[in-house]
Amino acid sequence: MEQAVHQRSTGQLTAATEENLKKIAGRQLNPSQQEMMSQIKQFMEQSKTAVATGDLERGHNLALKAHLLSDELVKP
Repeated sequence: MEQAVHQRSTGQLTAATEENLKKIAGRQLNPSQQEMMSQIKQFMEQSKTAVATGDLERGHNLALKAHLLSDELVKP
């Protein structure tokens, strides 16, 4: 049961992060924002890998970090 909850919320976080990235796709990013974008993509890759290997908690935590960073980026 807990695994299903983790998987679903990890998927929701990933989808929300991707939505945020679409919102800023056309924007000029300063070096600090570019670094955040790079970190987000890294966290998302690591999250997918963790979930694929069965480490759902780590996958969820990485997806959450990516999402929180993407929220920072979309703030005006």
